[in-house]
Amino acid sequence: MPLEDLMNNIRIDNWKLLLEFLEPLCNKQHTYVGSPIQYRGHSCKDWKLDSSLFRIVRGDNISECKVEFYEKEAQQEFVSQAHLLDEKIAYNNSMNSIAVNVDMQHYSCPTRLVDWSGSPYIALYFAVVENIQHDGALYVWDASFYQANIKKLYPEFNGFESSTFLNFKKFDVIQLVFATKKNERLVRQQGCFSISNNILKSHCDLISEIGKKVNKESGLFKLEIPKELKMEFLSRLNMMNISSNSLFPGFDGLGRSIKESLLLRRWHKS
Repeated sequence: MPLEDLMNNIRIDNWKLLLEFLEPLCNKQHTYVGSPIQYRGHSCKDWKLDSSLFRIVRGDNISECKVEFYEKEAQQEFVSQAHLLDEKIAYNNSMNSIAVNVDMQHYSCPTRLVDWSGSPYIALYFAVVENIQHDGALYVWDASFYQANIKKLYPEFNGFESSTFLNFKKFDVIQLVFATKKNERLVRQQGCFSISNNILKSHCDLISEIGKKVNKESGLFKLEIPKELKMEFLSRLNMMNISSNSLFPGFDGLGRSIKESLLLRRWHKS
């Protein structure tokens, strides 16, 4: 059975059904930073939870073999030039590579990170705002299930410090990372990241694989959003003040907001 079939796939046929699924999770979810329940929106339901770096090297044998070398090379290039563009950005030898990865991710560099949001409605925005001719998906991950499954499979495992995580090779593992120094976009989007010591695996496969091995729930859900509902959901999110203007600072948010208003105007007239 393909690992993606081990996820809990749910088709959302209306707004009410979406709320019926999300509201109990919101009631369960911790409000402090570090909640194990996180959300991610994909504008195409066929996309897996792949990092941007994995998407670049996937399918090329040489690139896959050298992916960790390419990653270090990209980090060195970013660190060596970042201060030229922003004097506030400075790195020293004590900073671990995960912290550098977080900054790189913000500036669209390929990294092994995958973005998540602590808000289901912010994640839903990203599932519906683009690719309006395709069904979208809202991923929901309760990482506490994964942590319990890892503990059952490897009782001696007690986690690791961020400085040693990427060098751990005994088995593939994934964990949530919360930035200690946030940028404005990360704050607005209530963002965090998942990271794995294996760049060449989809994060959804890593999560589902552990659940399969211990015959337990993976804690990963995929809510499929029909393309016919995207504009309705985007309109509802706009009324909740979840829009490009609230999620993206500066001219980026302004430009996106104008596009959204035209899309919604067209939808309301149809």
